[in-house]
Amino acid sequence: MKNSKSFLLIGLGGINILHAGLHLLQFVQSVILVTSSSHCEHETGLLHNPVFNLVWAVVGLLTLYVGIKDFKHHNHCNDKK
Repeated sequence: MKNSKSFLLIGLGGINILHAGLHLLQFVQSVILVTSSSHCEHETGLLHNPVFNLVWAVVGLLTLYVGIKDFKHHNHCNDKK
């Protein structure tokens, strides 16, 4: 029973690392989309729309905020143990 609990906790830790990595990946994706949508001013299309650029900037900032808040929360919870 103790071994299965250890494997469960290790698995949950791995899933948490994957979750954090996906937050970072989403932030990088948002940065890339904002950069690509602001380079060519003479092009038309969705990626070159300033509103789309603003939306991806907000998504990137919110993702970064939620990731940092989640990280601080988990560190705070671990300090109480």
